[in-house]
Amino acid sequence: MIETVEVPEIRNMTLKEAEGKLKEIGLQIEYETKEGEEIDKTQIIVKEQTPKPGIKVNMNSKISVEF
Repeated sequence: MIETVEVPEIRNMTLKEAEGKLKEIGLQIEYETKEGEEIDKTQIIVKEQTPKPGIKVNMNSKISVEF
């Protein structure tokens, strides 16, 4: 049986905080950056996430974020 987890609220967290929270419960974070773009995960704030908080997803699913 595949284990499911509930997607947490990660909007308004830094990218680093969001990544840590997702990793804790067995989820992965996914985002796009421009080629060669350097980002500071402690400064970038998550504006949107897909799927939304409260949705049940399979363990190891990727949560897409926009910033």
